[in-house]
Amino acid sequence: MSVALFFPGLIPTRYDAVAEFVTRDERARRYFAQADEVLGYRLIEAYRDAAIYDWEVYEAGFMAITLALAEWAEREYGVTPSVCGGQSFGAFMAAVRAGVLDYPDSLELVRRSVVVERDYFENLAEPLGCHFFYRLPYETVERLLAESRAEDGWLELSVVLDEAVHAVSGPLPALARFEQRVREEGGFPFYTMNRAEHCSAVAPLRARLLEEVYGTVPWHEARIPLVSDVDGRLLTDPEEIKHDLLDGWTTPVHWRTVVDGLRAGGTEEVWIPGPRNMFARITNTSFRTKVISPKLALGTLRGNRTTVAAP
Repeated sequence: MSVALFFPGLIPTRYDAVAEFVTRDERARRYFAQADEVLGYRLIEAYRDAAIYDWEVYEAGFMAITLALAEWAEREYGVTPSVCGGQSFGAFMAAVRAGVLDYPDSLELVRRSVVVERDYFENLAEPLGCHFFYRLPYETVERLLAESRAEDGWLELSVVLDEAVHAVSGPLPALARFEQRVREEGGFPFYTMNRAEHCSAVAPLRARLLEEVYGTVPWHEARIPLVSDVDGRLLTDPEEIKHDLLDGWTTPVHWRTVVDGLRAGGTEEVWIPGPRNMFARITNTSFRTKVISPKLALGTLRGNRTTVAAP
């Protein structure tokens, strides 16, 4: 069976939701310990005390947890993925699994990128954000965007995960008004990030990251192909992958693009490792899907061997 290992985008997850896995699983402990050496502090303690927008801590912690879960799954099921990929920040874990980035170098990339990202967003004349919401069809989202643009000017659709899960980037005051319209239409706001993503407005940030960060770590030929969440291509060339990760900043995410790429890679089953994610429900409409969660891995530690597929 051809398996795709797909890493979800970052959804901030509180430490208490993953504490048992982080402290009991040997792989998680190893990844966290390696992160300590690169970051210069105890990641597990920083993660425990982190606020929601402590990006370096949450990104490093999310990376350690998802890579540990992916490693657990490959050993537990005795299958090596044929392709891998990731949505948004998940693409960095895919690059590590494919051998394009060494794990310590990926942490350096995170650490240095966050410095540039923080400087960029904090020095904008107008603060930008990205609002995630769900349970509105695409046509309604497009109508709300047209209405909001007429009132507030620039807003951009950043994420289309399926017909009900979306994200919009724009100025924070405009996003607050847009969130109210989402509620009025019967949608459910999820959360608003304090930075814009996957939109043309952050092209200057992409240029800075290329110049100041992405050339500071070595990139390697992929051992297994990566599915681009930008255009669905199967990539192995390190330079192409580096630019593809950067293009994720300025290119809206369309889940159909990822699905087409997974199909092009011959995927029959998708494994999704992560502490929490919304992708299992989405991929299960196209592929058999395994959710690789801390709960599943801990069940094995306790002697309860179970195989969990998406409902």
